[in-house]
Amino acid sequence: MDSFNFSIDLPVRSDWANVDLLRTSVQNCVTAVFSDIEGCRALAMVTGELIENAIKYGDWSRTEDHRFHLRVWGEGRSAHVSVENPVNGDAHAEEVLETLGWMRRYASPGDAYRAKLLEVAAAAREPGNSKLGLVRIAYEGNCTLTAEIARGMLRIQAELTV
Repeated sequence: MDSFNFSIDLPVRSDWANVDLLRTSVQNCVTAVFSDIEGCRALAMVTGELIENAIKYGDWSRTEDHRFHLRVWGEGRSAHVSVENPVNGDAHAEEVLETLGWMRRYASPGDAYRAKLLEVAAAAREPGNSKLGLVRIAYEGNCTLTAEIARGMLRIQAELTV
């Protein structure tokens, strides 16, 4: 992508139809501005995957306003995606932090992805969640993921170098 500042900042309804709408909208917006089509696709993919996580794992029981917060922005040669959704101190939010801590032990998202695939293959006969999603997002999006839990909200942020 070219060096350029941009920002998209939205409260979004927790509705599965919005995943594709926003993924496509982000891709169309950045593709209209930047020449790196693959970088635009990666940014849109990361956005869509983090939105899916927010909808799937958010705690939507606390309020009638089922919204999460999406922010996509770029500064210079970096693009960022931040998705913030309500949690209820549940295990998923802690698993996100643990998974991201585990990923930091590896030199690259690709190394972490290969290690996770081997781990999943070795445990193929055991039922349960593979916890592959965030690792795959970091690898396929070639990005760094961070997360924090504050005031009942989980924020996952991706940074892509473009």
